[in-house]
Amino acid sequence: MSVPVRFARRALFTTLIAISAVSSPLGAAAEPGPAARATPVPAADDRPALWSIEYQGQHSWLFGVVPWGEAGQDPLPAAVRAAMQASELLASEVRQPVNPMEAAALLAPLRQADRSFKAQLDPTLKAPYEALCTRQQLPCEALDTLPPFFVVASLYKMMGAKAGLPLSDDNAMNAVHQALKDRDFLELEGLRAGFELMQSVPAADQEALLRRLLREQGQDSVRSYAAWQRGDTDALLANMDNAAFSPETLHRILGLRSQAWADKLSPVLRQGRRVFISVAAGLTVGPQGLVAGLQRQGFKVERVAY
Repeated sequence: MSVPVRFARRALFTTLIAISAVSSPLGAAAEPGPAARATPVPAADDRPALWSIEYQGQHSWLFGVVPWGEAGQDPLPAAVRAAMQASELLASEVRQPVNPMEAAALLAPLRQADRSFKAQLDPTLKAPYEALCTRQQLPCEALDTLPPFFVVASLYKMMGAKAGLPLSDDNAMNAVHQALKDRDFLELEGLRAGFELMQSVPAADQEALLRRLLREQGQDSVRSYAAWQRGDTDALLANMDNAAFSPETLHRILGLRSQAWADKLSPVLRQGRRVFISVAAGLTVGPQGLVAGLQRQGFKVERVAY
């Protein structure tokens, strides 16, 4: 979830949870009640990281997002909303909300009715996995014919909620896309590529990710969310010290990926377009993150103080 080793998993989760939430049989988060649908109010103490990107006097912005949010609370501080208002184009991994029909069409051929996720588990994992499903009342049977990474990503979402993460449509990921829904849109990755990324994670890394889930029980997600709210990137990195993925996998799914995005963004930024870039928070920082990637392209990228 250097940054790729410590925080890369969270970066990946924030991207994949959004996809798995609609592509899994679980659907999205529960529909909020009437009180939750009230106009969100800003959270005065929240300071999630926002970066300014400058090229020949023209400014764009980069903002890392997460899929968690508290009902009735605006996850976007005034400085972030001001940057959005000044932008003419939104760039993100994939347009949110994900189209359920597109996701279903991509997922359908991946389901294998005769291939059980639980049956494929290492013998040392079966008992703790079954215990987690039973103790936490997780719908593991409904997930059992999904490809392994979809199962683990869905479980991470559910265990984060069980551990106390607020589940609401009022989250930064949704708020950005909703506020900029009428702006031009640059898709950095696409849903199909996200599905292919899930499928490409080696079995050993998938197993390590599941072991981490069984060990942390969602608390790593809770800590990362709190650190994101504070804009505390050091705490975000410290929470992710125990890598689930191999360095080779992390480089492929994070380093090469964020560099490809920087390559895609570079000509748009050089045209003088005012872009608001919104990607999973963990993909923004560190030597293989998007901030560094854009700096290598010659852009001046600085953290916005607010």
